[in-house]
Amino acid sequence: MIFFRILRERFSDVALLVGTLMICMPIAWPRPSPPPRGDPRGDGLPSVTLLVYGLQGQFYLQSLVFTASGFDLGVRDAMKRFGGFNISLIYVPTADILVCQDTAAYFDRVSHYYYTKFLPQTPSSSIAIIYPGCDESTTLAQLGREWNALVMTTGTIYSNLRDRVLFPTTVALGPRQYEIYGVFLIRLFAKFNWTSIGLIYDISDRVSFNRIVSSRIQAYLRRNAPSVQLHSFPLDCGVGKKETDYAEVLNEVTSVTRVVLISVPRPITRNFLVESRKMGWDHGEIAWISMDVPQNSLGPLLWQMHDTNDEIALASFRSVFKLESCARKPTAKYDALLEEFRTRSERIYNVTFAPNAGVLVQSLNASNKIGNGRDIAQRFLNTTFDDPAAGEMFVDDAGERQRPLCLADFDMEFRTFREVLSYLRGKSLNEIDRVGNNSIDWSTPDGKPPPNEPFCGFRNENSACRDQGYIVNIAAILTTLACCLIIAGTALTYRRNRIDPDWWRVAQNHLNSMECQLISR
Repeated sequence: MIFFRILRERFSDVALLVGTLMICMPIAWPRPSPPPRGDPRGDGLPSVTLLVYGLQGQFYLQSLVFTASGFDLGVRDAMKRFGGFNISLIYVPTADILVCQDTAAYFDRVSHYYYTKFLPQTPSSSIAIIYPGCDESTTLAQLGREWNALVMTTGTIYSNLRDRVLFPTTVALGPRQYEIYGVFLIRLFAKFNWTSIGLIYDISDRVSFNRIVSSRIQAYLRRNAPSVQLHSFPLDCGVGKKETDYAEVLNEVTSVTRVVLISVPRPITRNFLVESRKMGWDHGEIAWISMDVPQNSLGPLLWQMHDTNDEIALASFRSVFKLESCARKPTAKYDALLEEFRTRSERIYNVTFAPNAGVLVQSLNASNKIGNGRDIAQRFLNTTFDDPAAGEMFVDDAGERQRPLCLADFDMEFRTFREVLSYLRGKSLNEIDRVGNNSIDWSTPDGKPPPNEPFCGFRNENSACRDQGYIVNIAAILTTLACCLIIAGTALTYRRNRIDPDWWRVAQNHLNSMECQLISR
């Protein structure tokens, strides 16, 4: 049974993680026969120890839901709903931990409990180390490998634990994954033959997602897409900083590419779009891709801000795409689950949810023991957990939870974004999938994807364009000369006609002379 505390996530994200884990749950835990030996409580039931490390002190009222009481309530509920096992919930003392970075200084407390309290381990006992809310920890993953114990991280996924040789007992089930953006973009660039890309990103922590996702994209493209030229344009969008000169930045960007990734606070994204249209980029010449995250603290990407630029922004939004996790389709059960979370949070200051006992059941049935962390972690791999309330959760072959990423196009008719392309790492084929019957409405005059650079290049350096230019120039000169000759001839004819309207007629004496010559012959 696993419980998580997800920092900095709204209840909907917590609910998704909770609900997707519920589908691992069996109807009833099968009582082993005969009872396993080494039962610590003497009741013939297997024993699971949940070692929770990394709970932090909270400073804000809304953070009361992220305290330890949720773990206690969850264990109590699980023991009521499922028989056949014992759960021990152990909190590693963390009074000195204020932020996630502090956890690195006290990993020895986890080791101390393992060697002095948990050992010796029996075939019917298991320990799982839970690292709630904080980002991935290679130290805990290494301890899990050494002890053959399951380690579960629930914070942001940076893909640092994907190596199953180094970290065979670790699974990462956090709701946010960064490396998927680079994976998706490489396939998107290949699909539309884009090789020169601009990246405008915020280096401040005004919205930490913007800085982090940009750095991960740059690192991933350097390793996996050497043919793609990524031109970076860092900005400091922090509060109180000098206002960005949008025109200057756009001039720099458009001198190297026509495909622009932008990862800045969303109001600033709108400002770039408005300025680009004011500068004359109004025929879809630039393809904008905004890297977004659901529930951004500065709100969604909107064209309407109730100012004088609303109409310009609306027109410019036709050229922008939004890249973020695919939207979940809410159901009645999902809404009920959210309401349950809110109710319990108000009453007891925490969020609880059902256990992830299914993988332990599989391990117990297969080997009559649940102490093998490698075996338990292996049963998460390449598995989709489905729940009618919260939807699907897919864990890939590297032990990472993967959420589908979607590219959304702006629908001018409904004035909102609609998903057109999607990709689920580890499950989709190498191609990006089309979402339903939706297709991209390109804003270019020909309705096709814009090239990442003009045909003639940014400085007319394309030799093919120069050769074509010579031909065009020669054709233009010949056409002009022909027109001049025609005009001159027409003018001379008109002038001669005014002087002598009958100049074109042959005189009668000339005809008689010609007739006499023919007779004489």
